[in-house]
Amino acid sequence: MTAETGWAIDTLNWGLPGVPLDPEPPGAETFCATPLLDLLETAAGRSPDAIALTSWTARLTYRALLDRVRDVAASVVACVPAGGTIACLLPRSPDGVAAVLGCLVSGRVCLIADPDYPAERLATLLADAAPDALLTAVPMPFDNVPIVLNLDRISGRTVNNRRRPAGTWDPDAPSAVHFTSGSSGRPKGIVLSARSILYRALHTSTGMNTSPDDRIFTLTSHVTSANLAMILGGLLRGARILVANIVTEGINTVLRLFEREAVTLMTGTAPVLRTLLAMPRARAAFGAVRLMRAGGVSIAGTDLAAWRPVLPSTCAIQHAYSSTEALVVAVWIVPPEADARPGGVPSGVLQSVHDYAILDPDGRPVPFGEPGELVLRGRYLALGEWVGGRLVPGPMMPAPGRPGARIFRTGDLVRIAPDGIMRVLGRADRQIKVNGVRIEPAEIEAVIRTDPRVTDAVAVLSSGTAAPELFGFALSDDPDTAELVAALRRRLAQALPTAARPARLIVLTAFPMLSSGKIDLAALSRWARD
Repeated sequence: MTAETGWAIDTLNWGLPGVPLDPEPPGAETFCATPLLDLLETAAGRSPDAIALTSWTARLTYRALLDRVRDVAASVVACVPAGGTIACLLPRSPDGVAAVLGCLVSGRVCLIADPDYPAERLATLLADAAPDALLTAVPMPFDNVPIVLNLDRISGRTVNNRRRPAGTWDPDAPSAVHFTSGSSGRPKGIVLSARSILYRALHTSTGMNTSPDDRIFTLTSHVTSANLAMILGGLLRGARILVANIVTEGINTVLRLFEREAVTLMTGTAPVLRTLLAMPRARAAFGAVRLMRAGGVSIAGTDLAAWRPVLPSTCAIQHAYSSTEALVVAVWIVPPEADARPGGVPSGVLQSVHDYAILDPDGRPVPFGEPGELVLRGRYLALGEWVGGRLVPGPMMPAPGRPGARIFRTGDLVRIAPDGIMRVLGRADRQIKVNGVRIEPAEIEAVIRTDPRVTDAVAVLSSGTAAPELFGFALSDDPDTAELVAALRRRLAQALPTAARPARLIVLTAFPMLSSGKIDLAALSRWARD
């Protein structure tokens, strides 16, 4: 028994007997132990003059990309000692993506943050992360960083021996730290090994059947682990990667880039995809897309119904449930008949890269088909968290009897169907009390989502008040909000005890979002208070 888990991790009952799992990509073990520079050199050697990275105004061939990666890696090695850290505040541009890859190739721990963060947030992040050096394209005078490298001044510094000495590549050492946006507003650094990064890249490119003919675009920042994997997986298959910033360049510019490059693969969170696919020129911009991957715990059936007529009739929609800590957990191609399911589309088919346990709050396996917390075990999970300039275990626990493997409590309540399809019901750590009664917000949200006019739902307590009230938020474009609220109240009265029924129901056309693409629960709670 541990204080962190509340149950004995060495007696967990692993496995889902009879549940089919998607197999690992072939060759994963060898691929994930190969130095990244070797993989990039192989990819560049196949078609050195093909375009690797492109934006509206700039392009890098595979030959130029490899040169840039080597130059950045050499500059980082020259100023950061082995085992040291380099912070990356780099733009969403071909050069910025190449520089991130250069930092990863250097063998130093790469702290990947978003330069679009507010200055105060960046200062707090850097003060806590304590990097040895900072690589940036924009002057950012932070007093607590001893060395600042300007990306524009790194050129032609490649050393003669461009490969690291034999024996220095450790696929299980800390390689990248991705800073996620938690509901507290304070960035949390998740530490990944090279093995984790490469597995996710391989899984993504295999699952999307990426080829050199593909044109790939990710709709959120390359600083996230999911999109870095999409970029890296595409590059290692010889594809062309489109790089753009919707916020600074505008949606219309991005759509014109889509059309110019004839994008074939794209990925994004449901809120971003919802906005982009509703634009007047979306049908023309997405005319060549053969597969679109939507990330998140669930997709609303109404979203799919709206997206399918905009996308080509041959375009497949793939749903992937993942996290920075756990890589990809469930994936599937959503069949058209799933669009009409109430409560959102399930997350997908579980992947065999992890071992699984579905547990009750006391750590006991739940009966098959019953909801429980998803717990994972495997060697590709995150290493831990970056706190005070060093790696700490955080939520990651060692797996007894399995060297190199870790255990991670996802905090997600899930239900597994006999065919291996997983549905995420909500968060196990969001349990609340109203007048002494324990309530699961996920249960309330599931009832609200059963109305076909609702695309998503959130239940929260109002914060900062003497007597917090339970609020229910429904996401809907239905103009008759009064009738919808009345219908939802009837559903809630039929399905839930009195204590679990929200005191107020509010219909919104958009939820406040974090930069990670997740709903900002803290903002909704404050909004309810005010």
